[in-house]
Amino acid sequence: MRQICFLPSAIALAGAAAATWPSGAAAQGREVVQALPSQASEELTQALSRLARSPRDLDALIAAGTASLELGDVDAAMGFFGRAYDLAPSDPRIKAGQAAAYVRTQRPVEALKLFEEAEAAGVEIVRLSGDYGLAYDLVGNNREAQARYRMARARRADDEVVRRLALSLAIAGDESGFEEALRPLLSNRDFGAYRTRAFGLAILGRADEAVAIAEAVMPRDMARRIEDYLRFMPRLTKAQQAAAGNLGIYPTAGRIGRDDPRIAALVVAETPPERRSRNADEDLAPSGAPLGPRAAVEASSRAEVATELDDEEVVVATPSRREAERTVRSARREVAADPLSRTRRRPRIIERAATPTPPPPPPPPSA
Repeated sequence: MRQICFLPSAIALAGAAAATWPSGAAAQGREVVQALPSQASEELTQALSRLARSPRDLDALIAAGTASLELGDVDAAMGFFGRAYDLAPSDPRIKAGQAAAYVRTQRPVEALKLFEEAEAAGVEIVRLSGDYGLAYDLVGNNREAQARYRMARARRADDEVVRRLALSLAIAGDESGFEEALRPLLSNRDFGAYRTRAFGLAILGRADEAVAIAEAVMPRDMARRIEDYLRFMPRLTKAQQAAAGNLGIYPTAGRIGRDDPRIAALVVAETPPERRSRNADEDLAPSGAPLGPRAAVEASSRAEVATELDDEEVVVATPSRREAERTVRSARREVAADPLSRTRRRPRIIERAATPTPPPPPPPPSA
């Protein structure tokens, strides 16, 4: 069962509300111009009009679902695609739409499967290619995600795709690419880009700068609530960073730094062979009990140090406190010199009094 938690509204709603965040100049009386209805809003209105006349209009249902996705109404989109599926379960366009909806609800494994099936059936993923890219980011495959984002950007202008591309570059550690991708949007005072930059800097380990940006562009309470999440970003996996930065979904405390097993399996499958071989070499470090004694130290003819392999204890038999201290120090130096000591638990030094030498036997009785 997937364990996730939604971040406070400071993050979860930040993407949708990015365009409404006031800058200092706006708060001081800059003229506000009401935005015109978006293309997606107009398309949804038209699709609903067609559905009012013909509720079984398959094309209208798919158009309404796609427009709802772009407007951020995932539940409505799933409803439209569900009705379309009832009419034409084999239509690959429906699979592409459902895949995009799965991406928005952090179900990337299912989403990728549906996207691939839709492509195999001949659907060219154009309008939803940004979601296709995000699905790859949500399983930690930044390289494929960035290829999809660039493909989407080449076909149609979409600021959200640019923001996702920038964040993906930050997750991959490409700081210069991250900054370059966001620069045009930042020049246009795109407040969604400021949010993306805050998350990207946090991922790159520049938490103080990220918090400063949040404080500059968000309401004070929202910025204060988001600060701890920004500072935790470097501890997340790549997939978790993508979910937090794009969807406002943060793992529970027990899942921080640990991917869902299905996602982890995909990450391993996408790891380049040379990286997998390096990891395999690390696994060759011996972890079981060696064939011979692991450590042996002689402090004197009456002192003995032996290693107990079963419980990682070093047992020291000494006749005096002073010799015991010298033997303990010597044993610790031996363990510290072991190149594999970091892969094992720290040994415990146990002092044990030496068994006293028995007295010599009495002389035989005289005849």
